Amino acid sequence: MYNRNKKEVFHWGWQIIKTIQDFNKKILKLNEIQEYFKLYDYKDLMDFISVKKQQGDLLEVISSKTNGMNPPLYNKYKVLPLKEDNKNFIDEINYALYFSFNKSYYLSNIDKYKEDKQYINALTNYFRENKLRLSIPMSINERSYDIWGEEKFLKDGSGKRILKNLGIIIEDLNVYRTPEPFVYFSANKSYKQRVLILENKDTWYTLRKLMLEGMNIFIGEKIDTIIYGAGKSIEKSLEDFEATAPDYFKSPIELLYWGDIDYEGIAIYERLKDRHSALLNINLFKGAYKLMLNLSKNRTLAMSKDNQNKNIKDRFFSELYAENIEEIKHILSSGLYIPQEIVNYEILKGGNR
Repeated sequence: MYNRNKKEVFHWGWQIIKTIQDFNKKILKLNEIQEYFKLYDYKDLMDFISVKKQQGDLLEVISSKTNGMNPPLYNKYKVLPLKEDNKNFIDEINYALYFSFNKSYYLSNIDKYKEDKQYINALTNYFRENKLRLSIPMSINERSYDIWGEEKFLKDGSGKRILKNLGIIIEDLNVYRTPEPFVYFSANKSYKQRVLILENKDTWYTLRKLMLEGMNIFIGEKIDTIIYGAGKSIEKSLEDFEATAPDYFKSPIELLYWGDIDYEGIAIYERLKDRHSALLNINLFKGAYKLMLNLSKNRTLAMSKDNQNKNIKDRFFSELYAENIEEIKHILSSGLYIPQEIVNYEILKGGNR
């Protein structure tokens, strides 16, 4: 009779077979099983298959039908992958991780633990051996390098994911943010400033050049400070306006925005307005947009960049001069755009164009 407790070692040709998976076959016929394992007694064959099914090694192929014997067996069986013994990993999670880490996620996701193991171990060692260092504040990148030897690990998706899986919040690591500094130029340091954010670098440099030449009124507005927005980067920078802006323009009387006439430029302004209008008096530099439209009338406009997010609201249009709203909507719907650079040095200086 087949002994389910015996240690199995089978010989097949030149092979030594230790498990049923060692045959490297996905499907075994019933007669192959019988022959491979020398199970000529039908009851032994039944016991063998019953045990292998219970152990998760075999699964009947229903479509192969039964063999007509009583009790019946199926004519084919699928060989299932060998189950991995995860006991050591479970023990590591339960007993080797730092005591305050939440272990439930990795106990339920052993494969993820195997992927993250080296980073989890480094974090565990840091909490155990360098606990006092956590009382000293560091920037996010500095702490990341101190723990893992990778300065960007905490900021990328993997670092955030591992902290979340372990129930750790970023504040537990005693880190401080390092906001992006403004690129700005101030014509004066008065405390009642009108600040202008410019989406593009060339326009920022042009206004800076003119301010250095003594100009401070542009398109009907007195401007004291200009900030280079660098496209979408201004959205991140403005989050830390209070922390990074010099005192004299930290609370400006007005913060104006001027960008390209395209979906992206409009969306940047709308997001800034939505997020920061409670603390900052943010408005559209609508005179600049009117001038851009006037200058574009005798030009062939270029096609806008592909894949722009067209999800804009009415906030931008509600601040334009009424006569400019339909003009801009027509440009956008035609897939065209007007860059800031249409307003050049000569025009801003007050030339003949």
